[in-house]
Amino acid sequence: MGGKKSQSGVLRELARLFPLPEGEEGLFRILDFALEVLGASGLLYVRRGRRFVRGTGFLQDVESLAGSCTLRRGVVNGLRFRRFAIAQEAELFVFWEENERWTFPLPVLSLVVRLFELFERLDHARKRWLWLFDGNPDLLFFLDDQGCILEVNARAERLLGRERGDLVGRTIAEYIGEETWWLLKEEAQGSREPARIEITLSGLGAHLAHFEALLFAFEGGQIFWLVLRDIGERKRYESVLLRFALYDQLTEVYNRRFLEEYLRKELERARREGYPLALVMLDIDAFKAINDRYGHVFGDEVLRMVARLLQESLRSSDVVARYGGDEFVLVLPRAKEADVHKIMERISRNLRGAQVMGEPFPVRISYGVCLWDGQKNVSELFQEIDRRMYEMKQQRSGVS
Repeated sequence: MGGKKSQSGVLRELARLFPLPEGEEGLFRILDFALEVLGASGLLYVRRGRRFVRGTGFLQDVESLAGSCTLRRGVVNGLRFRRFAIAQEAELFVFWEENERWTFPLPVLSLVVRLFELFERLDHARKRWLWLFDGNPDLLFFLDDQGCILEVNARAERLLGRERGDLVGRTIAEYIGEETWWLLKEEAQGSREPARIEITLSGLGAHLAHFEALLFAFEGGQIFWLVLRDIGERKRYESVLLRFALYDQLTEVYNRRFLEEYLRKELERARREGYPLALVMLDIDAFKAINDRYGHVFGDEVLRMVARLLQESLRSSDVVARYGGDEFVLVLPRAKEADVHKIMERISRNLRGAQVMGEPFPVRISYGVCLWDGQKNVSELFQEIDRRMYEMKQQRSGVS
């Protein structure tokens, strides 16, 4: 049958195929090559339900074969065919006239089939690579040993607000900082493990962006693979956990857990530096009666209001924490007796003019004060101020 190539001609045609274009353009290049070297009347390539045809005037006669033919060879509408399973979702039909005796060198046919198999494997690998690279939610960069960007993925393009062509050739130090790049590079070189560091980038939207940077070294430190993993959500989650760990959720002042740890460290600092420290415990007079008369929702608003006014009445160096129920503790570093008296006068005055839900609602407090003597520990201090607050309550007749 005419039109077939010699083996040397096949090799020359094959050399012209490469490098293959990607996608369907590459597939048509292989189909054209196969049609020419096999000297067939036509080719039908079925791939994931789509049909690709080379040759003329026979598609309607043979399209019913696609996806339904289980024969390796046969005759249909005056055309002989051979069918080859190329991949799980691809098959090749080679057609020639029934009255022609089609002969071909087996190595050529084997080469054609292998080409299609190779194309499918490469295409699958390319798509998998694109999914891993361009579809990756992390920012991915290929870098040379100077930190010059060789390639980036789509996620990096979107977040940095530049197209790939604008990013390639720039240095990664423009985005993560010169010092960060060299620290990562120094740690990654000569190591099988990636270098890791947490970084914060500005200029990416309205807020700071938090990333974990991982740098992998290849080819003896000549090529680097940088992964920037967005950990903003993790940081936000950690921030929420921190607030739960350190702050009272109702009043948004510090909680008892934080207070005890903070006071322990503050006592050590005061002892080391030799400055005075005062501790105050206070509670709201008749708070149970407020809850009983107005309800717990109103009582919660009273607690929030008291916490807010305490913060506004204290110095910037002072700390307020909710100890439990309607009890609050104030830590007053570098406060002497006269300082404490002024602070408590200011607090009492502010509470007398307090408002709750837009209405005047004066609040009175009882409190106990302890000026640290340099000896008592945290537990002993709490016992002391609790006792003194109780004594103040007892002195006020008619106050529960």
